[in-house]
Amino acid sequence: MVTLKHMKCSMPNCSNTVGQHSKTTNKNKQVCSAHRTHKKLEVDNWKMQQGCANHNHHYGFPCVCSTIIEPATLEINHIDGNNGNRDPSNIEVLCAMCHRVVTLREKHHLGQKTEDRRTKLADTGLFVY
Repeated sequence: MVTLKHMKCSMPNCSNTVGQHSKTTNKNKQVCSAHRTHKKLEVDNWKMQQGCANHNHHYGFPCVCSTIIEPATLEINHIDGNNGNRDPSNIEVLCAMCHRVVTLREKHHLGQKTEDRRTKLADTGLFVY
C-alpha cells in the first residue's frame, strides 16, 4: 500500500495541499486545485514576473529564450531536484529549454521511476522508424 503524502502548493504564500497525479505512485501535482483552475492567472502572472532564472547564465549556459511572451513556456524547477521540497528557497522558474538542460545535467531525473518518453511516443504508432 502506498502512503499518500500531502504536499503544499508551490505558489508563494499558498498553504493549500495539492492532489496526486496518481494515487498508486504518489506523484504530487505542483500547485493546488485553486491555482490550476480559477487562480491560474495568478500562477501565470507570477511566472511571467519571475522570468527564466537562467536569463543571466546562472547555470553556466545561455538561455535561448530571449523574449518570453507566453507563461506556458515557463516551468517550476525544484533547485535540489526533490519535487517534494516545496520550500520557497528551493523553487525557481525556468523556461522549458533551460529546465530540461538543468534536469538532465543535475541528474534530477535519476531515481524517479518514470517510463522513457521515447517509448511512450513509439507506442502511439505515430512514428515509424
